[in-house]
Amino acid sequence: MHLEPHRTAILSLDVQNDLVETTPGVRDSGMLDRMAALVGAGRAAGATIVHITASVRPDFRDIPKDNPLWITIRKQRSMIMGTKGAQIHESVAPRDDELVINKTCVDPFLTTNLGQALVNADANTLILFGLWTNYVVEATARHASDMGYRVFIVSDCCASNDAENHKWAMERILPTLSYIATTDEILHALKKTS
Repeated sequence: MHLEPHRTAILSLDVQNDLVETTPGVRDSGMLDRMAALVGAGRAAGATIVHITASVRPDFRDIPKDNPLWITIRKQRSMIMGTKGAQIHESVAPRDDELVINKTCVDPFLTTNLGQALVNADANTLILFGLWTNYVVEATARHASDMGYRVFIVSDCCASNDAENHKWAMERILPTLSYIATTDEILHALKKTS
């Protein structure tokens, strides 16, 4: 695996307090430490770090109206802008010079300027991690691979609302769209270049 950090963007996807608290296996698996290590190594190597969030208005007028996923968000009253639950988890908290891009749907290339930000960064490689594997991670990988990006998914820094959903996406879907790597593999590749 060869990475050019100055042409690599690391995307932290929906690592927000509400999802960290409700996603099985995140808190007790060392995943947050691995996520922090990835972001730290990316910074040290000179990669672009982009934080993607999914936060909505309290009246929910900015999200899909008739969609089971978003109906659940409404019922739970989670991911609301300005709340602690919608904040990016402290383990991967953005620096002042890093982009934070908010979306109001699953795919971060929609309802945002992510595409322009990646062009501005001159990125040709994306490293993805976050919550949930079969939602934002998969949607981002699909869109990015269709656009011609080389995409890596950090397998031990992703989780989903259900272990079977994570496993299915990681074993059946994502390998057809991207390269699957572990945190250690990505850290090693970033170290070789810094």
